[in-house]
Amino acid sequence: MYVPKLYAVTDPKEVHAFLKAHPFGTVVTYDGHKPIATHVPLRLHETDGQLSFTTHIAKHNPQWKTIEQQTVLVIVQGPDAYVSASWYGHEDVSTWNYQAVHLYGKATIMTETELENELAGLLRDHEGERGDAVVWEELSEPVKRQKHGVVGFRIDVSDIEAAFKLSQNRNDEDYARIVSELGQEGCPMADVMRERRP
Repeated sequence: MYVPKLYAVTDPKEVHAFLKAHPFGTVVTYDGHKPIATHVPLRLHETDGQLSFTTHIAKHNPQWKTIEQQTVLVIVQGPDAYVSASWYGHEDVSTWNYQAVHLYGKATIMTETELENELAGLLRDHEGERGDAVVWEELSEPVKRQKHGVVGFRIDVSDIEAAFKLSQNRNDEDYARIVSELGQEGCPMADVMRERRP
């Protein structure tokens, strides 16, 4: 990913916080003819500063057969927004603000036990403290057997590229106007920009 210096995010804590807040991404591999991609839930793990993701895809999805043979790309995106040049105090071009992180690494197929632990953990992550929380341990055996329809894998991250393009090149007046206009449109990017530059 091309990352201009102005938009590069190099603080590991900031990148990790972003990844935890956006647990859904795109896994990209190459099947020998073309790139292939699958959109998946992601569980972020950090051990001694080393990041990894665990996830799963349908067994009928042929991408899993390529997953261990190459460097895997994981793309995680946050909010994005069109920024109209009419919001600037001078003539210029319109643009697009966004948050994106690209992660590269090697993948390993999980064992059946590891997959079951992954699925149970995914439920815990997202069911939380719900009164009617769905937990793996309480599922019926027929429902649990659906795990045989997916392939789980872990991706050990070796390289990270992060870009948050949030109108950093605009003066305070233009920045405030952009945040205000996006806020009026109900765009989540307004909150992101407001947090980055109060």
